[in-house]
Amino acid sequence: MARTSPLVLDAMIVTGNTKAAVKAAGGGSSDLWTVPPDQIHYDPRDNVRPLDQDRVRHLAELMKANGYDRKKPLGCFVRKVGGEDRIYVYEGQHRYHAALLAIKEGGFAKDKEIDRLPCVIDEAKSVNRANLIYAGINNNDGEKLTPLQLAEKVVELQELGEPNATICDRLNVTDQTIRDVLLLAHAPAALHKLVRDKVVASTLAIEEIRTHGGEKALERLTNAAAQVKASGKAKVTKKALAKPAAHKITDVQAKLLLQALQSVLHDPVFGKLLPETIAGIHTVLTPLADLLDAKPLSAKKTTASRAAFEATPFDSREFKGKGALKSVGADIRIGSVDGGHYVMATTILLPGEGRSGPLKAADVTSGFYWSLPEQAFAAGVRSIRKFVRFEANNARNGKERTAILTWLATLCAAEPEIARFVELQERVEQQGNAAWPFPSSPVVQRALRSGEREGK
Repeated sequence: MARTSPLVLDAMIVTGNTKAAVKAAGGGSSDLWTVPPDQIHYDPRDNVRPLDQDRVRHLAELMKANGYDRKKPLGCFVRKVGGEDRIYVYEGQHRYHAALLAIKEGGFAKDKEIDRLPCVIDEAKSVNRANLIYAGINNNDGEKLTPLQLAEKVVELQELGEPNATICDRLNVTDQTIRDVLLLAHAPAALHKLVRDKVVASTLAIEEIRTHGGEKALERLTNAAAQVKASGKAKVTKKALAKPAAHKITDVQAKLLLQALQSVLHDPVFGKLLPETIAGIHTVLTPLADLLDAKPLSAKKTTASRAAFEATPFDSREFKGKGALKSVGADIRIGSVDGGHYVMATTILLPGEGRSGPLKAADVTSGFYWSLPEQAFAAGVRSIRKFVRFEANNARNGKERTAILTWLATLCAAEPEIARFVELQERVEQQGNAAWPFPSSPVVQRALRSGEREGK
């Protein structure tokens, strides 16, 4: 069995006295603490990212020419070591090491010498290992941690007793992200090396582990790495991986499965099935909506295009910002189709951008019918949340983003049925990501469109 990387837990931090440490280091204070660089200490365990010597060299040369940018102070805390209060850097390690290197080599431009470094020192009561990790990850957001680096820190947070819900909230990541990086964290050490050496992308490694397990994924990726190296390339791509032998679903079987699910979807008592079953069928069929023969919406609409059919407004939820946030807004609109199905459309307003969809039977945001209005509202919540978190350009870290996400959280708290379907849809989607691949060959697609039989 391939060996996995051991987790080394760090010792508990014993905090010290800030003023005593600064005084002992010969530092002073204006708006910031300013401390001689050689009186600031460094422990690599306090930093979430390994030190990159190339980046240190680059910053050192910039400092020789321009001096140290005081608008970027170091993040520090005081640790008591052997009865002595010492200042340790945990944010800005590359700037700290670059300053030391520049001072050692000399060659500063006129008036650009570095004698002290600006520091912001955390209060002792806020300093603990978990908070250092959170701060390190969030403050590295401009140059994001790799999934493997994130995985190592998630494991450490779990070992420190941090619940997954807290980790997700403080890092603004999903449960799926936590599951993915933990798959990578517990993979064989040799697979970690392939990722660190940038031979295999983290996302590809996670996909392989999820599909084949850690041992088999390592074997497949190692073989692929040898092949691409022999061909003069440096990185393994998905195309380089051997396709596993598997029992394939024939075109006829795929069509029959699709038709069976479609029949269940349009059954008059479909809405009485278990919520998990309803959500699962919607999840499977939604991506294939353009391949389906739509059920007539009414006797008068049998020849009409489903995309052109306007749904009847049924219900809505709306949010309007006030004061400084008056340019922020969002709504979820529900439409009734043929008296027994529901569709959803959303509007999102942010400074300088937004998104709105029409309330149609083939609306792009829902992709298919929902059997219950709460399901449609849940899909709207997820659609807006996804846009604000991952797609909007101007709201990723601002008050506007927080305002809309708070509204969605309040809506779910006030309406438990909507919250239940939000959680259910996410769980079914996550499980579906690892499900069997639906055949997508041209032959299958033609069969789905025309209903032709195999060999005809």
